[in-house]
Amino acid sequence: MNRIDTPQDRYSNTAWNSQSYNNQKPRPELGALTKLLQGGDPLPWSRANESLPVSMIEKSTPSEIKQRLKENKGGTHWDESQYSAGSLNKWGLIYFYLTAIAKGCCTMLAPLSVVSSLALVFFDDTIDFIDFIEIMIFFCIYIYIPSGLIWGYFEASGRGYLPMPWFMKAVKHFTFSRSTGIVTRYKNNKELYSHPFPEFDCYLISSPSHQGILSYQLHLVHRYHRFFDSIPLHGFSTSQQPEEFKRIWNMIQRYMDTSQPMPDIPELELARPRDPTTAAWDKQHNRKPDYWFSMDDEAFQEALQELRFGPSMGPEIDLFNGGTQA
Repeated sequence: MNRIDTPQDRYSNTAWNSQSYNNQKPRPELGALTKLLQGGDPLPWSRANESLPVSMIEKSTPSEIKQRLKENKGGTHWDESQYSAGSLNKWGLIYFYLTAIAKGCCTMLAPLSVVSSLALVFFDDTIDFIDFIEIMIFFCIYIYIPSGLIWGYFEASGRGYLPMPWFMKAVKHFTFSRSTGIVTRYKNNKELYSHPFPEFDCYLISSPSHQGILSYQLHLVHRYHRFFDSIPLHGFSTSQQPEEFKRIWNMIQRYMDTSQPMPDIPELELARPRDPTTAAWDKQHNRKPDYWFSMDDEAFQEALQELRFGPSMGPEIDLFNGGTQA
């Protein structure tokens, strides 16, 4: 008989629960510079609703996510236990851009050069077919073959047929752990700090550009320590709408809140049955196990339209007086 996970098995004592938590210590007084950097008052804490940042979800269709999971053999940066944010190191980024150039040479420059060289043969009497062959040999030896090898290796290693280059190392930036309720910030792949989720406040920071247009950033800041490195959350979306940033904060609170199901997004479709709270909610509400992954692109766009309405955040909660005495 298979063992069934329960919330007690899956979540540790430090996991965040918006219905049962200890009162937090009061916010310390901040200096003028810190207040300026943090952009004034934080966004409110809430018992998150089902609102989601549409600009984040629409970046990849369910079919694209399924293909990526297949290529990564099910590996993902976001599951029922943890969200992990990172990027390639500088050498990995250089290699990534180099492969993009190599792909362009093979798919665009190669056919263009063949057509243009043939045109010269037919329309320029000074160039004959022997010259065309010599030109093609030159391009093949010095451009197309090296580009093909670079692009081919990148594609093969991405599909698991060849090992990834040794310099393609990921740089971890931060993690959110739903199972433990801990938020961790990294620098150069080393832990910088790690604290429980309710000890952080989320700040929506606005600043005018040279053209006088406001731009926004979203940062998670530890309430009781003045760490120099905050946790940037604006990377979840390319939008510059304040309401979308509030939806990001709402989504993160929903993900970390073990009293509620995880956010209903395509990235977490396969992880939902493995999270006990989410699995119980899905069963109770008869949610299709493949709600997102069964959609075609047209149905996906229609579903996104339905998500654009409604309040961006759930009802506020008072972290300092709304829980139990610590």
